[in-house]
Amino acid sequence: MAISVVCTKCQARFNVSDKFAGQTGPCPKCKQPIKIPKATGDVTIHEPSKATESSQSGHMPTAPIVFKEESFSPISVTILLVAGVLLLFGAYASGRVFKVETGQPAIPFLLQALTAFFVAIPCAKVGYTVMRDKELEPYRGRPLAIRVLVCSMIYAALWYVRGTIGIDSPEIWQWTFLAPVFLFMGGLTAVLSFDIDWGVGVSHYFFYVILIALVRYLAGLQPPL
Repeated sequence: MAISVVCTKCQARFNVSDKFAGQTGPCPKCKQPIKIPKATGDVTIHEPSKATESSQSGHMPTAPIVFKEESFSPISVTILLVAGVLLLFGAYASGRVFKVETGQPAIPFLLQALTAFFVAIPCAKVGYTVMRDKELEPYRGRPLAIRVLVCSMIYAALWYVRGTIGIDSPEIWQWTFLAPVFLFMGGLTAVLSFDIDWGVGVSHYFFYVILIALVRYLAGLQPPL
């Protein structure tokens, strides 16, 4: 097997028989003494190392990262269904209890505000669990609780701002201007809170709007945006 040699002086390249490996000879071009390197051994192809799941060994992990899929337990689903039924029944009952002589309910503002906030909490949590990007590691524990609370407070604040506009029964042309503004603010809140896509964020907020609108409708109030 021939050995490839490069002269360190004139940079000439030539091949030498492997029987001269380890010996010294003159360069055919400039006569500079050149030591012939030893012939390299056979190339050995090793099997890939066993997949590792952590970098404690100092190497990059080779095993695929698998995220555990979250799902609702039967108990959680039952609690949500019961809470939803109680919420709708409570909204209907409050509209009858606080009804005044004009026939319109006069539900205290504090009760409306608390309802808007506490309805937003399960909406934010359930909406995130269902709509989040399954390719990303989900938020859990305290970070998730903080994000849910912040998102719920902003959703309830948007409900309050909508109530202060002073339009009791908006016309279609008024909804044309109001809806994009509130959908943008609600979608932006969801995107910043849960790191989800824009379209998913708008759907997340719209999920809350639908539920709180149903609650207000059963109570005899004007639904919010």
